Amino acid sequence: MKGKNTELENKGWMSLDNAAKIFPPIISKSLSSVFRIGSVLSEPVKISALNRAVEETCQRFPYYLTSLHRGFFWYYLEYDKDIKPSVVVEDSRPCVAFPAKKGNYVLFRVVVFRNMLSVEFLHILTDGGGALEFFRTLLVTYLRNCGYDIPYSEGIIDPSSPVENSETEDSYSKYFRKEVPFPPKLENAWHLPFEITEKEHLGIIQAEVSVIDLKNISKENNVTITEYLASVYLFVLQEIWKSEKRKDKHILRLEIPINMRRSYPSKTMRNFSLFVLPELDLRLGFFTFEEILKHVHNYMQIQTDKKLLSKVIARNVKPERNIFIRTAPIFIKDLVLSVAFRKHGVTKYSGVLTNVGIASMPLEARKHIDNICMLPPPPVHNLKVSCGALSFNDRLCISFANKTLNTELEREFFSFLTGKGLKVRILKNIWDEK
Repeated sequence: MKGKNTELENKGWMSLDNAAKIFPPIISKSLSSVFRIGSVLSEPVKISALNRAVEETCQRFPYYLTSLHRGFFWYYLEYDKDIKPSVVVEDSRPCVAFPAKKGNYVLFRVVVFRNMLSVEFLHILTDGGGALEFFRTLLVTYLRNCGYDIPYSEGIIDPSSPVENSETEDSYSKYFRKEVPFPPKLENAWHLPFEITEKEHLGIIQAEVSVIDLKNISKENNVTITEYLASVYLFVLQEIWKSEKRKDKHILRLEIPINMRRSYPSKTMRNFSLFVLPELDLRLGFFTFEEILKHVHNYMQIQTDKKLLSKVIARNVKPERNIFIRTAPIFIKDLVLSVAFRKHGVTKYSGVLTNVGIASMPLEARKHIDNICMLPPPPVHNLKVSCGALSFNDRLCISFANKTLNTELEREFFSFLTGKGLKVRILKNIWDEK
């Protein structure tokens, strides 16, 4: 590595970024907050080449070689250049919890199964944007170690390039403006009525659709791909709501993470995402799919405006600047954050749709890669189902993670796409083989 991050080199530790601070008090075996980016390769993974690639890649991303520690006032990440991530063979369900609170344990792992290569990150370290950059570098470095002549192009970070200080900044704090007001409070949202019958169950259903075909049908409706998928999601939720006998809540709301690096000139490799929350209020009546498309599009266009996003940054950052909160012992912060998460973090939305974007890879690498997918973190208890999407080489991989045995949401979602003329290919589920 040609350079080191000044904060890591001089201090040996980093404070958690604003988004990461919620996770230490809430993570558990059942709420892992772990997500995965993985690829199916054209050949079985070569462990020796992978081990070298992991070592080379980690040298370029030293801020991920950190472990979680508990201070008197705040948690922090301690840097150790000798700490190593686990390279493990898949032998259980994906996205299992890390023993993060035990300390001296790196917060990401590399997972291998036959010709599958994946990386799992605890959200304390980074979001989908940062994880994707790491994975792209790891994948190209691995293929080079296998003897293939592949350049670090398509914006992929070369492991020999210097680390920039801006990669470890807390961009939430950097772009916080104290004079900005908070966004309005939201009503609680309706949740899927499915029962969780097996505590450790996590069902995975993945499918691919053509990016070109999906882009065309989205363009015909004057929406983006994310807006189209969100509209399908809300439409299916509405259909499930119609069939439920108990209708005490009428708000259907999606949580859609937005990569803030597209709105601000940030190079951080830590968390820098916010959420927009398109909703349907069924007290107004049922919505046609065309009405939902229009509603979601208008909402997304407005709420992703930089000025309105600054309100969300203000709401998230301003409380931690409060002198009483800053000086409160960590056990009090843990209690407050846990209660706040249960009261506000899991009651306000009916589903999650995470579209990480495009995994651009060099042309020379594409023939060695069958697909690249993103698995979202296992959903919180009352949410039950979460969804992630990632595009590679004209194929959008859509992944559902489900804590229940009821697959009505996934089935109706993909059936709807098929009904609109899109070819949906359900992917083989290796976890059902175990």
